[in-house]
Amino acid sequence: MISVLLPALLWFSIGDGFAKDIEVKNAYLSLRVDTATSLVQVADLKTGTVYEQLPDFDIHKIKNVAVAVQDNGRAVHVSFSFDQIAMSLKYRLAQDLPVVDVTLEIAPDQKISHVTFPVPFTVCGKGFEWLLPQGYGMLYKVDEPELPERCPNAITKQCAEWAGLLQPQTGEGYTLIIKDFYNGAFLLKRKEVAGKAALVPELSFGGYLGKFQEPRSVTYIFQQNGGYVNIALNYRKYLKETGHYRSLEEKQKDNPAIGKLRGAPVFWIYPSRTSGADLVLKILDDMAASGMDKGILGLGFNFYINPEQARKIQEKFNYVVGIYDNYFDVMPKEWWSDADPTKMEWLERYKRIGRIPEDVALNERGEQRFSPGPKANRYVGSPATSLVAAKERLEAELHDYRFTYRFFDVSPGAALWLDQDFNPQHPVTPKQSMESRLQLFKYFYDHGVILGGEGGDAWATPYFTVSEGGMSVYHMVGRLDPVAPNEDFKNFNMSPQKRVPANGIVYGDARVATWAWGDNTLLQPEYLLKKDLFNILYGTAPSYHIDNRTYWKNKDKILESYKRVVPVYEKLFGAALVNHRWLTPDRNVQQTEFSNGWHVAVNFGSSAFTLDGRVTIAPMGFHMWQETPPKGR
Repeated sequence: MISVLLPALLWFSIGDGFAKDIEVKNAYLSLRVDTATSLVQVADLKTGTVYEQLPDFDIHKIKNVAVAVQDNGRAVHVSFSFDQIAMSLKYRLAQDLPVVDVTLEIAPDQKISHVTFPVPFTVCGKGFEWLLPQGYGMLYKVDEPELPERCPNAITKQCAEWAGLLQPQTGEGYTLIIKDFYNGAFLLKRKEVAGKAALVPELSFGGYLGKFQEPRSVTYIFQQNGGYVNIALNYRKYLKETGHYRSLEEKQKDNPAIGKLRGAPVFWIYPSRTSGADLVLKILDDMAASGMDKGILGLGFNFYINPEQARKIQEKFNYVVGIYDNYFDVMPKEWWSDADPTKMEWLERYKRIGRIPEDVALNERGEQRFSPGPKANRYVGSPATSLVAAKERLEAELHDYRFTYRFFDVSPGAALWLDQDFNPQHPVTPKQSMESRLQLFKYFYDHGVILGGEGGDAWATPYFTVSEGGMSVYHMVGRLDPVAPNEDFKNFNMSPQKRVPANGIVYGDARVATWAWGDNTLLQPEYLLKKDLFNILYGTAPSYHIDNRTYWKNKDKILESYKRVVPVYEKLFGAALVNHRWLTPDRNVQQTEFSNGWHVAVNFGSSAFTLDGRVTIAPMGFHMWQETPPKGR
């Protein structure tokens, strides 16, 4: 049956076997809705490519479909029920652009844990690849569904911000921008499509304290060429337009100490509990004498140091010195029962100890939430109370210790969705969790502290400067002693065929990226050179985790890596990564271009490569040169 409500609003619904596809168009795209299933196809009118929704659920659960054409034929409103939950999706075509905006609406008081709508679009059988902002950027082939064994059914981007789909030969595809990135999760799942295995996407949004509460929105920007570079540039543009961006140059104006990060690798030192600042000073004396005179120097979480020793390190050396910090775990004093009593004051300074139960977040059942890990009494702290804890001690610490760098553990990007708190004394939704953390980060930023963390989600970019783990897709468990790489590490983390610097194109001039603690430069010695080459190609920082034993054991390797990477990194620091391309069909030879005119070509292959008929790049070698950048960069 068809009923006309308004000239620009037509409702179509199923009745007595009647079903009809509804289509709206602009100059670039055709959007067609199947009124029997509510599923949508988008056809690119320039290339003829059809993008379709392939949900990983039983479509027969979709009931009561109704479709309305709106906005003078540029939008469709699709209402339906799924698992007895009434919801609607509005697809709106931009007037003069290849853009589709999608909004999901459910009754605000509807109880949900999460919802897997809207279904993203896929192209199977035509050589398309998924682009995910994991690590510095990863490609996954739609038609060859290879995923790490540790995640056999799905790859997740925590606090999902964006993703892309592209055809590498033509460059066509789309950018998916998840506007509610504090609440979304993007997954890839193996699914059989037309008798063949494929990787299909799933987009999930979590509830707000168990209810839907407000609409969720995504935007698709379709393209006929440009590939993953253009996809990443689209997201970079979006962040700038929405105020979620601050460049290193802008941050340096706020805090001149950021200038010391130019060319600076990341060092973490872990003395044993029987060693302290004296042994660290000996290591630093040797590093400086060997020419390793710049770096971010992090003092490990079991490092005891007094204010006099901290000032001595910072006065004697040129390092940016900092410490591990944590405002998101809460634990009782007995957590440190095995610690040296003389060091309890130091340990307490960065642990929210003793604030139980008032600082502990509750789950939806009203139970205290525990952090994962070996200590069963480590609680999840409420984001609502973290700033209060910081204000109790930061200014005194800065006066006494003068540390200019803080590594925030488990933030940002600590959970599939940002932590919620069901505690009636301080309830926190995912959006409020993000806002609370931003208030905490701004407080440190305004006090001249350079911030780093495990991840580097988009919402934290204005205040976070160092992404420790931003280079790592998959990492092992370990810090100091070598760990044998497994197949996932080899096939994903170290793959020139799968890795692309998508996050470098988005954030390269806004934050420093390096390897995760369980993936640091020294941890897999047989891959040290390859990691250095990725750093050189992308303009990112190496990472060395050491103690008194492993420094002296690995000094020659550290020095060789430092001398190889740091001179390149000095030239590329603060410049935007504006282009990346493969120079060989096997993707083993790659080239990057930066906004200051520097170009880097790296050969990951086993045979020499001749660049432009002039320069020979040896296997596992690189070449760097500078050209005058185009005007406007």
